Amino acid sequence: MISIRWRLTILLCLAMGALLVATGVGVFVGMRHVLREQFDATLTAKATALITASEIDDGDFEIDMTVQDFAGFGAGGGDYFEIRRMNGTVFQRSPSLQSASIQIGKSGKPPQNDEARIREAKLGDERPARFYIQRFYPKDDKKGRFQDLYLVVASPIRGLQIQLALLATVLAVAGGLALLLMVPVIRIGLGRGLKPLDKLSAEVQSIRPESLHQRLETGRLPAELVPVAASLNDWLARLEASFDRERRFSSHAAHELRTPLAEIKSMAELGAMWPEEATPERCGEIVTVANELEALLDKLALLARADAGRQPLAIEEVDPVATIATALGRVEAKATARKIRFDTQVDDKPLRTDPVLWGTILQNLLGNAVSHAPEGSEVRLEYGSGVLAISNDAPELEREDLERLFERFWRKDESHSGYGHSGLGMSIVKACSGLLGGKCTATLSEEGVLRIEVILADR
Repeated sequence: MISIRWRLTILLCLAMGALLVATGVGVFVGMRHVLREQFDATLTAKATALITASEIDDGDFEIDMTVQDFAGFGAGGGDYFEIRRMNGTVFQRSPSLQSASIQIGKSGKPPQNDEARIREAKLGDERPARFYIQRFYPKDDKKGRFQDLYLVVASPIRGLQIQLALLATVLAVAGGLALLLMVPVIRIGLGRGLKPLDKLSAEVQSIRPESLHQRLETGRLPAELVPVAASLNDWLARLEASFDRERRFSSHAAHELRTPLAEIKSMAELGAMWPEEATPERCGEIVTVANELEALLDKLALLARADAGRQPLAIEEVDPVATIATALGRVEAKATARKIRFDTQVDDKPLRTDPVLWGTILQNLLGNAVSHAPEGSEVRLEYGSGVLAISNDAPELEREDLERLFERFWRKDESHSGYGHSGLGMSIVKACSGLLGGKCTATLSEEGVLRIEVILADR
């Protein structure tokens, strides 16, 4: 698997290489344009000087030789010109052409108008050159004998081509060297730049399950890594809390299972030692404890299926009035014993849900309210539009307890007194709500009234 460092190195090298190539091409094209502009400006200046230096003297056409030599058109010069008539015949040549016997071929076609034009073509000896072509009218041509002349000025571009080739070579060599040096430079730069990431990685790897209290230092990290470290710290805090819950769960589960098993064992040992004590009442007590143990295991099995998402759902239409009345009937005896009153407001609109899970939610919420509400108090039950809410006084609860209210085996009484209440009721309610696509929340008012609200998804 390719590392981030190599991936960044490759991407940066490609990006920088493309930038270097684009810059080199841009510089070359720009310099070529500038050099050609300068070349054409010089060619135009030479042609203008020739036209300016031409005149009619005693009826003959003449061009000042001084100007010709100065402009490079003299014998042995590197530039050439021809003056032609519009019919294509050569009227006059530069000394450089006459000495070298170099012909300006078809490149000097007659102009279509008086405007000058510059084009690139080849001389008679196949050398590339730039040509300036313009029709002109000599001064003092009173008789109009030379009104059909046009000037062809040619300058070989060999020097320009050498300059451009040299420029291209310099750019290519410089670019190649830059590309060769780019990889180690980028690697070194990335190595230094990614040191904080390597350090953060080492710190994360040093955290062990037994040291989840450890947190990552964010003060010296770059700004880009601070959110990552902060998120990891939050994750560590949640993981630490989860491990703590698991430890408490294991301890509480062992405690809850040990108590009924110890009772069954003691009753069985008593019956083995004194058979006459194995009365039907004693056996009935064993069955009662075994039933409570079985109910606890059923609750744990339900939570396990909910966690794994394997709890089957059978959605059907449920009568909320009838099901709530049934659930109230199951806790009526205990409520009467504790003088608990019920205030119910139930919407009779049918509810589409899983009847088993719906009944489990009702039974656990009502059982929890009847067991923990102060004796002689009132429990309020409200249902409507898929929202079930049960409220009761909870003077012993504090706001900090709400975070642990749905934790498995948690009870306000840390001694786990009050056998028959395992502390799984609220966690089962939350798990069943989640299976039905809803959610369960708990709030505590300033007056100490606990409100458990279950919002069910519309099925």
